[in-house]
Formats: sequence, structure tokens, C-alpha cells
Amino acid sequence: MAKGKKPPVPPVSNSNPTNVKKTAFKQKKSNKALKNRRFVPSTIPQPPPRQRATPSPPPSAPTAPTAPTAQLPIICKNPYSPLPGPLETSMMKVAYVQFRFKSLLLLLLHSFLCSKGLASPSQVDIDLQDVLRIINRKNTADPAGFLHRPLTPNEVDKVILVRNNTDHINLNNVDRNWQTEVPAYVLLCNSISEPGVAAEIQSMIDRMMAGVLDGLVEFSFQFTPAFTYEKAFGLSQIVYGVLLAFLAKEIWTFLKAKLGINNITLDLYANLKFIKNQLKVNADFFAPGGASRGDENLVETVYDTRMDNAHGGYTRATADWRVQLESVVQILDLINKHDVALEVQVIMDRLVALETAGATVTQVDFKFMED
Repeated sequence: MAKGKKPPVPPVSNSNPTNVKKTAFKQKKSNKALKNRRFVPSTIPQPPPRQRATPSPPPSAPTAPTAPTAQLPIICKNPYSPLPGPLETSMMKVAYVQFRFKSLLLLLLHSFLCSKGLASPSQVDIDLQDVLRIINRKNTADPAGFLHRPLTPNEVDKVILVRNNTDHINLNNVDRNWQTEVPAYVLLCNSISEPGVAAEIQSMIDRMMAGVLDGLVEFSFQFTPAFTYEKAFGLSQIVYGVLLAFLAKEIWTFLKAKLGINNITLDLYANLKFIKNQLKVNADFFAPGGASRGDENLVETVYDTRMDNAHGGYTRATADWRVQLESVVQILDLINKHDVALEVQVIMDRLVALETAGATVTQVDFKFMED
């Protein structure tokens, strides 16, 4: 693929996000291979078997909504209208590629803002949402002079919408709009004089338009002691795939059954925030024994995982990736999705094995988003 010039990588600062609240996670074994997801193992030594977590009591069957109506709008905004199975899978793949666009552009856009005195070169945790807000505001104020090549407000809005639909897992919007909105990423690259990355993204879009959705996402990194963006972007891509393919719809399904309502969003931000609020007033929201299990701390960790992934919390995400992925395994077990939890455990254990071996991590070992 054609590559754009790389901006200087800013040094690591001491401005780490607050430490994640860690739950005393139970261990579980992972002797079940990924089914129907083309997980590709190699000869890297595997970690020892893990003890399977003790299943929690099943959530109580609802007879009526268990949350006050006033608290429901956060999860009822942008409700997911289920797509047919093959189309839903395709839109998840589109969202996965769109997430890759974020890492291709992020440092370039940040470097551009630094050249304008609008960002700090020492910043490590860079949130694309903040970057795009600055670009939108400055471009609106100076449409002819801020960017190297002018963009209309509508074109900037399309970039923002792609980011929002990706991070909030709005598959209905992805289905409706990706073909008309994603090309704005190419325009944005050209607007900051990055034709190499513009060509790379355009090549990916051309393949997507032709119906090719597999094999587009590439990454390569090693578990070096020091922070690197290669590691940060690679891990964030894997974690996004886990949240997208394994967690979002399971939480959606759980809340539909628990609350007895259907018009619920897929957005993990909204759904996890709602669950956090419920646990503050009812420790047994999932099932009896929530306080002794530490359900509130567990959901806080899953929520932090999603927030780091969506908002550039790379410092904590690269340091605590095991804790964060284990929290996904634990919450899936908590809602009795044990087979899905095992699939995530396999992904996590593969990462552990590669780290232990000092091997290079690439997309070749993580094809769970492909047919």
C-alpha cells in the first residue's frame, strides 16, 4: 500500500489517565477454538490452561421494565433496528475498517494542529473527537485559509459522522451512509497535504465499494516496554473488534430481556453508562450477589475500556490491555454468554502468548472479523 509521510511521534508525557479500577477477576480456561471466525494460530507457545469462571445465576426474567422511565432515554436514543444477518456482519466489517481510518489519520491531523499552535507535540493520548472539533471550528471561522485545501462544512461533518457512527456502533447509520460519507476521509487527507495516506485510504474504499471487506485492516507491533503508537494502534484495533463483534450485541440483547423493551441502542457508551447507574442503586441488577462479586467495579472497567478505545486513551489501554480484555470476558460470563466469553478468552490468550514469545503481532493472527 502507498504510505503517507509520517509525522514526528510525540514523546510520552506523564499525563496518564486515571488508573483503571481493577476487579479481582477469576481465571477461566480457553480450550475452545474460535468457531466460524477463522482464528489463525501459529507455533508460538501457548499459556497454561486457565480455570473457568463459575457461572453466575441467570438474570431474572422481566415482567416489566426494572428501571425508572426517566432513566431510559440514554439507551433508547438511536435504537438499533436489527439488520439481516449477512448485512449486519458486513456493516460490522465496514465499521472495523472505518476504525482503522482513525489510526491512519490521527497523528497526521495532530501534527497539523501542532503546526498551527493548536495542539501540544508532547500529547500522547490524542482523541480524534477533539481533533475534529478543532478542525471544524477553525475551518468554519476561516474556510479559505485554515486548511491547505479548503473543505466545505458538509465535508468536515461527514468525517465527524463516520467517527461517531464507528465509535458508537451505529450500524444502521453505517449501512445507510458509509458509501457517501467515507470518501470525506480522502478529502481531509488532501486538505492537510497528505496525498500518500489519501491514496491508501482511497484504495481501501475502492475495494470496499467492490464488495471486498476482508483483508483491508493491517497492523504490526511488538510488546516493547516503552510506549509506541504502533502498539497502541494495533491493540486498539483488536479491542475495538472485540467490543464490536462480541460485546455490543450481547449487552443489547441482555438489556432488551432485562427491561422488557426493544428500542435499545447498540451503543456501548450509552448501555454501559445506564448499567453503571443501575448498579449504584441496585447492586443485584445482573443477579443476586452483585456486591460480593464486585459487579460495579467490573462494569466500571468495561466502561473505561470502551472510553479509552473511543477517545484515544492509549497510555492506559496499552498498559492495562489484559485487565481490559479480561473485563469483557467477565461481563460476558456474568450475563451467561459463556461461549462468547471463551472466544474473547482465546483472543486474549493469543496476545499473551505472542507477548511472552517476544513475537511480532499482526492482523494475520486475529482474523475474527473475517468470514
